[in-house]
Amino acid sequence: MSFFKLKSVRPIALIAAFSVFALSCSATLAYSTSPVVAPESGDAVEGEQFGAEERIVLPDAPEREDRQGYLNLDIHRDLANLPAAVATTREELMAAAKSGDTEMLRAILKRQTNVPVVSFGDVADPIDFLRESSNDGEGRELLAIMIELMEAPYSIMPMENGEPEIYVWPAYATNNLENLSPSELIDVYKIVSHQDLEEMQLFGGWYFFRVGIDANGEWRYFVAGD
Repeated sequence: MSFFKLKSVRPIALIAAFSVFALSCSATLAYSTSPVVAPESGDAVEGEQFGAEERIVLPDAPEREDRQGYLNLDIHRDLANLPAAVATTREELMAAAKSGDTEMLRAILKRQTNVPVVSFGDVADPIDFLRESSNDGEGRELLAIMIELMEAPYSIMPMENGEPEIYVWPAYATNNLENLSPSELIDVYKIVSHQDLEEMQLFGGWYFFRVGIDANGEWRYFVAGD
């Protein structure tokens, strides 16, 4: 189980990068508008420095607010109902994550038209960002989280302006987390602790990591925050 109380492990200064996500503005989370640039592993990126102190931490939950961005979309469990393109990308992400090597994500990244969102700040290379921002320094903690998310039920988020709908893991990322059934609580506890759930309920909805894949099979995001 991945608990996201990571502040006691290695405090970092990445709170701002994960603090502006809002599901009501889901179109802006579709993916980066920058073209894919996937430098080979080890290539230096001018102006980018990653220090050991830069590790993921999520902000404490503020006082509860009414957050209309949480749509409480239907919860789906049957992977057989996924469109073929979505199922293929999910399988590829799962295989890459299970390998324990973030570089295995690069093949998915290279074939895409746009860069998936992994942070709300500027990111020169998403793979390097995931590796460097993971508490273990290799990206494996985040890969494990990705697996847990995509093993959970999913929801289908409608989009506007002709954009393809997005399949979101876990389904609870679109949920205000109120009135969950016993089986739904078990789904959530596989990902976060009871204390974490209570804090998100106080906050008004999910703000841990979520994965999005659009109906065309494009990996849209793997990001946390609100």
